[in-house]
Amino acid sequence: MILSVRDLEKTFGSIVAARDITLAVPAQQTVGLIGANGAGKTTFFNVITGYLRPTKGTIQLEHLDITGRPSREITRLGISRSFQVAQIFPSLTVFENMCAAAAAASGSDGGLAHMLAPLQAPATLADAGAAIELFRIAPYRHARASTLPQGVRKLLDIAMAVVGSPRVLLL
Repeated sequence: MILSVRDLEKTFGSIVAARDITLAVPAQQTVGLIGANGAGKTTFFNVITGYLRPTKGTIQLEHLDITGRPSREITRLGISRSFQVAQIFPSLTVFENMCAAAAAASGSDGGLAHMLAPLQAPATLADAGAAIELFRIAPYRHARASTLPQGVRKLLDIAMAVVGSPRVLLL
């Protein structure tokens, strides 16, 4: 299994946001998670990706326990996601957003200078350009993200999640 979740629970004080979630996702599979508003789908994604720590339960990426690890580490290990509301940098262009996502996915770890250096690396530029073409948002390449139509913002958000070739993609 590429992703295994066992007995996952997340509470906020006395509020139970997610309870008793057990899920096994085989590699190369598409799995849908369906539920009513407030059922805990977003909370579940936030726990898997490290934005929230689970109250109990375990999460494994293949055989590696990732329970409670920071979101950046989980991303570097190969789990990426898009968000309900597009998480983009509004003052940057589409291409600059893609370069930032590609650089972050490359695993840069350390100080600010080390993190910013890959933004202009040939591999970063190539990956960003390829994702822009793949998602057919090339006409917006030089447009500021804040000026994009909502649908294009969402495509950019998904492209940013995909640019690092994650092993698990949560949409």
